[in-house]
Amino acid sequence: MLLPADEDHLRLIPEGRILGVDYGDKRIGLALSDPFRMSAFSLTTLPNRSVQQVIGELRSIVEQHHVQAAVIGRPLHMSGTAGTMAQKAEAFVRKWGEAQPQLPLFLWDERWTTVSAEKLMHETGKSPSRNRDRIDQIAAAYLLQSFLQRLDVLKRTSA
Repeated sequence: MLLPADEDHLRLIPEGRILGVDYGDKRIGLALSDPFRMSAFSLTTLPNRSVQQVIGELRSIVEQHHVQAAVIGRPLHMSGTAGTMAQKAEAFVRKWGEAQPQLPLFLWDERWTTVSAEKLMHETGKSPSRNRDRIDQIAAAYLLQSFLQRLDVLKRTSA
């Protein structure tokens, strides 16, 4: 189910792994946290062929890795407004939430994640245009790491 990413809802996420999702028209990059939520690691890239197929694959990944929640990138414009891709991501999250209502889903600002992933590829001497799948995974990891940092701040301020 889609939940607001506010302090109250974030504090309710059960202990365990979190899945990061970089939603795109052609590909969906995935990243996974460690069980202690300290680090995010790129996982895989799914082709975005059909919503039902993607949701089925995500359900399998959630079960296989014992995922407790998922954070999906919400691509906002630099002004903070939602454009076409943000609307597509939101529609996808609503469908996923209907198919897997027990899984907490959160939308998270993903500005700069793809740019950061492309920069990392350049810095490692790899061509971003030849490594689109990898860029989507890295962008998902940046997104998830940002989310994990927010959870850590909440954990430290409530202790």
